Amino acid sequence: MPANGLRTRSGDFPSFQMGLPFRDGVAGAMASPSVEGVFFAPVCFGYGAARRTGTLPLSDGDLEDTTASLFSDSAELRSAEEWLAQLDWAASKTSVVQKRQKSTFEDVRKLLVQILPDVNDIRIAAPTETRPLPRVEFETPFGWTPLRSLGFGYQSLITWMVDFASHMVELYPDSHDPLAEPAVVLVDEIDLHLHATWQRDLMAYLTKRFPNTQFIVTAHSPLIVQAAAEVDANIALLRREGDHVVIDNDIEAVRGWRVDQVLTSDLFGLPSARPPALDGIIKRREEILLKPRVSKADQAELARLEKQIGWLPAGETAAEAAKNMRLVEETLELLRKKP
Repeated sequence: MPANGLRTRSGDFPSFQMGLPFRDGVAGAMASPSVEGVFFAPVCFGYGAARRTGTLPLSDGDLEDTTASLFSDSAELRSAEEWLAQLDWAASKTSVVQKRQKSTFEDVRKLLVQILPDVNDIRIAAPTETRPLPRVEFETPFGWTPLRSLGFGYQSLITWMVDFASHMVELYPDSHDPLAEPAVVLVDEIDLHLHATWQRDLMAYLTKRFPNTQFIVTAHSPLIVQAAAEVDANIALLRREGDHVVIDNDIEAVRGWRVDQVLTSDLFGLPSARPPALDGIIKRREEILLKPRVSKADQAELARLEKQIGWLPAGETAAEAAKNMRLVEETLELLRKKP
């Protein structure tokens, strides 16, 4: 199945020269200098499809390989729970960085609350007799829920978002908003485990919250493609030709298209958005209707085909389809009554 590579331009970068050598296992991108003699080198972050709740502790100051999970299913990300818990602890202690830690915790809390459906708040629950360590809990319609009890979609997004945020905080310690600083992020199968309504909003939110981050993501979902078109993303189709992959940038624009239209476009290449069992039947029906003359035998076959196909709703929603069908029936009734 072809993967759709979506490259979202979430900010106006200087002219990047991509493909520079790896530096200590971390891919770099060098930008043209905005000030003579000064160069900026945003770090590249990569998150593979096997991303899961991280276990790595806080950094000891050295930047680990931030793209490892793209190439190894066993590569670990930072522990979102440990990082948030330690950040909350640091924010509660008097120190020269207390104010900054409070601000960082609040920024990340808002980030997750705004992007996670049905999550109203996040807290660090104090230890209890049966649970000797603090833990991160999320306020959902079912009450306060620990991270590991959330669905895989929640865990996956929290894992890579907190990992990314924690690195940005370390990379830009003097910034009043580290999440708004330059970065390049690659995410494989960004739609993994995400509900349809979530997929529709994710691209726009990432673009808004990370204005200077260049996201390069892959997806198998028409909803992600549809959403990407609305944020002026560059959409590229990866398709296989023999034993190699071709990157196709010359694809039709899908801005404003319905999901079923995206599915039947060159991006996904489905013959129809109907159930597979109807593909051959609908094709045969079209062949008969396109004939210059329709014989009695053709009419009989059409009747059989129509019976097999059943009612085909015409409209973007069930209510609209029902309304359109009523209009068709009323029009046919008027035509029957006309002399």
